[in-house]
Amino acid sequence: MAFETLGAGGLAPELKQTYSRALLGRTKPNWIHALFGDQTGIVRRGGNSIEWRRFVRPSAATTALTEGTSGAETNLTVTAIGATISQYGAWNLYTELVELQSFDPYTANVVELFGEQAKDTIDILARNVLTAGTTLQIASTAGSRGGIASGMRLNFAEIRAAVRALEVNNAPKFDDGAYKGIYHPRTKQDLFADSDVIQTFQHAGPRGTNNPLMSADMGRFYSVDWLETSNARNFGGAGLTSTPVYATIIFGKGAYGQVDLDAISMNAEFILHGPGSAGSLDPLNQRATAGWKVAYACRILDENRLVRIEHSVSSDSG
Repeated sequence: MAFETLGAGGLAPELKQTYSRALLGRTKPNWIHALFGDQTGIVRRGGNSIEWRRFVRPSAATTALTEGTSGAETNLTVTAIGATISQYGAWNLYTELVELQSFDPYTANVVELFGEQAKDTIDILARNVLTAGTTLQIASTAGSRGGIASGMRLNFAEIRAAVRALEVNNAPKFDDGAYKGIYHPRTKQDLFADSDVIQTFQHAGPRGTNNPLMSADMGRFYSVDWLETSNARNFGGAGLTSTPVYATIIFGKGAYGQVDLDAISMNAEFILHGPGSAGSLDPLNQRATAGWKVAYACRILDENRLVRIEHSVSSDSG
């Protein structure tokens, strides 16, 4: 039997790696895009698609009737908007030894990670629908996304124009009396550099730590409740000379709808299969799987209730 001398320079066999049992936390975006849509479910055996309908209000009847006549018939129009559900999901295969002998609780971490992935998936699916609407406002003097230059940023004037468009279109506000606005942290940085916004906070905002200049939270500004997320749409270098283009959306109640299957929760179904659950496909009870799936669809229901502002930011890094 060999013996190791435990003296100067002889401790190598005893110097082992120590693992912290406390796992490091993960940074996560603020998942908010799917929070404000009209929610609809499809009942079991009800198919995989749905149709929303809206009667179109006829124009005002400003022509006087001729005495004794009823005038021409007014035909009514119904607008139909359809959506078909798709399934999304992911899964992971691991062995019994991973669960039994790993330093970290593997299954618990898989459940947490997949829960975050499911939320991120739904958020991005909803965001991609909301940022593909036809009510588009291009910042400054640009005529298209490709013409957005580096200095064409979101500011108070752009916010006023977007809110004006919603109000002209009779877009209803949410029950709390405001529209919702979703923007990127890099966009917020520019708003807090806009002198018109700063002066509003200075002269009309509350004094003390609740002032947006102290809390770094736009809160409710110009009839919009502002929500910040790093998942806000970034179209990359789609602007002039590859200028990064970001999208800020402002919308009212009923702007978009979401649909899931009543048999499968929108919050995702998590599925665990332990070792041996596969029968003859796992003859030695060695393999386990964990996964999630969700059935989901999102559609804009009224283009008049949502405005997308495309603009640049002062810094696209950091």
